[in-house]
Amino acid sequence: MSLYLADSSIWIGSRRRPGSYLAVLLEERIAKREVATCVPVALEVLVGARTAGAYDEDWAFVWSELPWMPLQDRAARRALAVQRGLLGTGAGAHRHPVVDYLIAACAEDAGEGVVLWHWDADLSAICEHTGQPHESEHDRAREHGLQ
Repeated sequence: MSLYLADSSIWIGSRRRPGSYLAVLLEERIAKREVATCVPVALEVLVGARTAGAYDEDWAFVWSELPWMPLQDRAARRALAVQRGLLGTGAGAHRHPVVDYLIAACAEDAGEGVVLWHWDADLSAICEHTGQPHESEHDRAREHGLQ
């Protein structure tokens, strides 16, 4: 069984499209305890809360129940190394959002069996560069008519 570090693109995509295959898949994976998170993902998603009450409710019913992957110092150093490595592949190839490097590094640092689950072209580029396991929703979303 894989453990999925669900990127903010999965959370936000499923919330913007309730009832979609993505929202159903996220719910199924959460029910099976296959979804984990980390501080960078939670910060990106929870910044969208409109009120303190909505934040607290989301925290109590979703985030507090998930396994958490720590953002260790070695993961932060790995994020820097990957960014530098991408720069070596071509001019501008390293210009991805900073948080994506940290999220990818958290997943990679968590070890075997952890898959970074995302719907984000920047994360695809980072994961393809590092060779780490990832599951992109780009093709499946297109098949289901989601943009």
